[in-house]
Amino acid sequence: MSADAVPRTRRHRPVDRTGSPSVYVWELPIRIVHWTIVLSIVVLTVTGLWLYDPFFGPPARFGPGHPGFTLGVIRFIHELTGGIFIAALFGRLYWAHAGNRYASWRALLPLTPRQRWRLRETVRYYAFRRREAPPSVGHNPLAGLAYVGLYGGFALSAFTGLALFAWVAPTWPFRGLMSWTWTVVPIQNIRLIHLLLMFWFIAFAVHHIYSATLIDLEEQNGELSSMITGWKIDTSEEDDF
Repeated sequence: MSADAVPRTRRHRPVDRTGSPSVYVWELPIRIVHWTIVLSIVVLTVTGLWLYDPFFGPPARFGPGHPGFTLGVIRFIHELTGGIFIAALFGRLYWAHAGNRYASWRALLPLTPRQRWRLRETVRYYAFRRREAPPSVGHNPLAGLAYVGLYGGFALSAFTGLALFAWVAPTWPFRGLMSWTWTVVPIQNIRLIHLLLMFWFIAFAVHHIYSATLIDLEEQNGELSSMITGWKIDTSEEDDF
């Protein structure tokens, strides 16, 4: 049986090379979804900025060198990547119910008294009122809430993207499903929301990389490598969710 075939158990390797026990935290589907979303956001950001304000383009007037041809290619890449991005979101939603305890939606919300204590103590840590962060193998409670908000932003970005796609490509089923949005919110405001969400994702990515690097260096728990290998060094007691 493969390592990813047992999603609900807390499995340990005996020790890592430093002598500390390791825990299999991030299953293969979670890692695939994570990197799919990362690459999708990179492609969507570059192509989206180009669609907003083209910053390169061939000078020729006709054929593959025509600016209209470039626009079509960039838009196709943007829309195709958007579809992959939406598929990754559905994959993460499914694995929040089918995955292990660290991928579960219960790990993202402070439902138990101990999780709420950890949330309070984590806030105190970031406010410089506690010397060390409460130990946690998966997401700490504050990060869990941040991810809930982030995925809410992802869902809104996907929704506004589908509305914009239905506007420029009035084909079934998109026009029939999404045309009502323009009567609720003007299309230019939908486009603005879609654009502003992109800058939020960029800001979150910068903070996420900084925080993951800081935690990896400070706690020496394999924070960065875990999203490639799935394993983290166990520095906490058994989580109670």
